[in-house]
Amino acid sequence: MAMEGRIGKYQIRSELGRGKSSVVYLAYDEFLNSDLAVKVYLPESQPERANAAAVQFVSEASLAGRLVHPHIVTIVDAVAEANLRYVAMEYVPGGNLQRHTLRDRLLPIDDVIQIGFKCCGALEYAHRHGVVHRDIKPSNILISSGSDVKVADFGAAFVRGVVTTQHSRLGSPAYVAPEQIRDEPPTPQGDMFSLGVMLYELLTGQKPFRGADLSETLERILTLDPTRPSRLCPELPAAVDPIVLRMLAKFPGERYDNWAEAALELAKLGRMSVYDQIVPDSEKYSSLRAAPLLNELEELELWELVGLAQWRRIPAQEVLVQEGTRGDSLFVIARGAAKVLVQGRMLDLLRAGECFGDMAFVQGPDAIRSATVQTATDAIVAEFAAADLLQLPAMTQLKVTRALLRIMAERLKLTNARLIPVTSTKH
Repeated sequence: MAMEGRIGKYQIRSELGRGKSSVVYLAYDEFLNSDLAVKVYLPESQPERANAAAVQFVSEASLAGRLVHPHIVTIVDAVAEANLRYVAMEYVPGGNLQRHTLRDRLLPIDDVIQIGFKCCGALEYAHRHGVVHRDIKPSNILISSGSDVKVADFGAAFVRGVVTTQHSRLGSPAYVAPEQIRDEPPTPQGDMFSLGVMLYELLTGQKPFRGADLSETLERILTLDPTRPSRLCPELPAAVDPIVLRMLAKFPGERYDNWAEAALELAKLGRMSVYDQIVPDSEKYSSLRAAPLLNELEELELWELVGLAQWRRIPAQEVLVQEGTRGDSLFVIARGAAKVLVQGRMLDLLRAGECFGDMAFVQGPDAIRSATVQTATDAIVAEFAAADLLQLPAMTQLKVTRALLRIMAERLKLTNARLIPVTSTKH
């Protein structure tokens, strides 16, 4: 494969990894001025393996530019030449989750929960675009940083409309769903089973179905009820068990009906974690998703806002903004409630999902706060600096600004409705 340091238009820097059918290189794209990972498919002499490699290439090539999600590796290019086939994709520098399946290198429980939540969102997005991954396992989940991960390697995927992927193919045996063994059509619940196996392994350091050989492993997947994770690791909260075991149910209909339901259960579990002083990414995302201000935003835009905000846990009766002071930050209440006060008199009660600071944000940096906002309960609040929001893409800014104007108009209408009876009484 020596090509004088280049593969097509990409400058090769080093080898990242090698498998039976492909080699992955770290490469540099001079046009994009960024590093990429280039997966080169090796030539196969055996017809059966050559056909399998061709199917993998077509599956991945068909997804170039199709799946754009913060937790999916983006495929940017696919090239097939006479003696060379390769796929260029986003480079993720943190390695994969495989090393964190060892008992002495397990991740914190909260990180595993957040990884599961993000994988649910990524796989739900893929399903909406006609894709079932079919090979979810630790080595195919890449680490950006901390619990930020990206689903990779769609070579085994079922892609709606791509003929070569219509036939069922067995993924990695230890993670394969029972219905794949039974040669049933692929569904999202198959990926859900594989994700359950992966979460079980990340939490306990053990696979739920371990056989002496391939045949015994597949038989156990079909027939064995796995041990509860908390029994293997007493430090795990018992609430982990029903979520993981439901994902590992033998039949698709016994698992979660959809990815959103599974994600919600993981988000609830994240809030019960011993790391509760940190606001989990799942809760950040869920709270922004529920905010009327942001209901026009796409998933990618919401995840960008998750990272843009300053997130704080705030006790009851604490002042968040003070009337008469300067400031143009915009706030969203993620959890709890807050009172709006003017000269000590309560005007409104804001609940989770609602925003405040909108008037000052629109007026700009010299704006004077016209009201005091104080927490009524323990709360979680996201603060967005105006300067940061103005760095967002123009379309995202337009969506947020339009929503702000709508909310301000609704509040003005409500205020007028309250004032009319008072005016009528005076006359």
